[in-house]
Amino acid sequence: MIPVPGRLRIGMGLAVWLGVQAGVAVAGISPLETLAVPGLPTAATADGVRWQAQWSQELTQPLFDVAGIERNAGRGWAGRLEAATGPWSFGVGAQDRRLHDKAQAHAVQSWHATAQVEWTTPDQPHRWGLRLGAWGSQADHLLQSTSSALRVSGLKGRLIEMELVRPRDLQWQLDLLARSRLADPRWAVSGYAGLGASAVSRSVVSGKATISGCTYQLDFGDQRLNAKPLPGCPNGWLVSVPNRLLAVDVQQETRYRSLHGHLGGALHWAAMPWRLAVGGELQQWLRQGQEVRHVRNLVLAGEAAHTVSPGLALVLRGQYQHRQLLGDVPMLYNSRSASSTRRVLSVTAGMQVEF
Repeated sequence: MIPVPGRLRIGMGLAVWLGVQAGVAVAGISPLETLAVPGLPTAATADGVRWQAQWSQELTQPLFDVAGIERNAGRGWAGRLEAATGPWSFGVGAQDRRLHDKAQAHAVQSWHATAQVEWTTPDQPHRWGLRLGAWGSQADHLLQSTSSALRVSGLKGRLIEMELVRPRDLQWQLDLLARSRLADPRWAVSGYAGLGASAVSRSVVSGKATISGCTYQLDFGDQRLNAKPLPGCPNGWLVSVPNRLLAVDVQQETRYRSLHGHLGGALHWAAMPWRLAVGGELQQWLRQGQEVRHVRNLVLAGEAAHTVSPGLALVLRGQYQHRQLLGDVPMLYNSRSASSTRRVLSVTAGMQVEF
């Protein structure tokens, strides 16, 4: 095995994969959701439990198709189950999506769980609550084709593929919730502020590259990057490069911890059989490690619900994200997604059942 000095410039290729340039992700239901504050338990009674189930389907791609926009937005669904009794409410949910990048589709699953308590009564004009949430995303593997230039000590090469095995992210978050009725009982305003912690991990990160006409298998270890020629290239060299010589710290880009804070508010209107809401949220992320990075994200959302029968409502929702990956799939957050703006608009439709 021959150590090779110099800088291995894989930054652009790694970032192309890590960023997962999907058109539009499905807007799901998570503790960071902009319009989640109305979930203060209004429907529960002192001596019983009130349940609410939600299911939604992404509509962004069909709308793009109708409008003649050539863009693959991905597809997915989201579900949530909530229970409220007295001042307490609990919720669990899951989301499955397909993030598309050109001809490739990446399967990502997300989940979340919340516990919430209110120390005011539903009949009071000003209400306060506290919510603890956990949420995360995962995938079996993510594979990204690329064609970025690769230079190793003067040898010309090209990065052709990057793969991440079992990527994961896990977030904890604590929020203070508030809601007030206005003079007109049909109108209300809500607000929230919270802090949280995030951890991103993965099992293995690897890739493939061509160097001097040979195809190499790349193995990004804890200390070194090892490159081994694939069969069919008998004259290829075994290459080993210390991680400190890499243009991008692959370990830090794919396994790290961060802190985040957010605040937001919404305006609500309700007059049977309609409910409308619009709101905004500002997120601030601080990634820890050798390179501290601050990133801000803006989310805007609107929702319309129509009650078609007692306990059953149809819901249409639109959401805009200034940066798609933050607050949505943190495990895809990296140097490229942090430095580039990806404005994303998504639309979902679904139903809400109370029983």
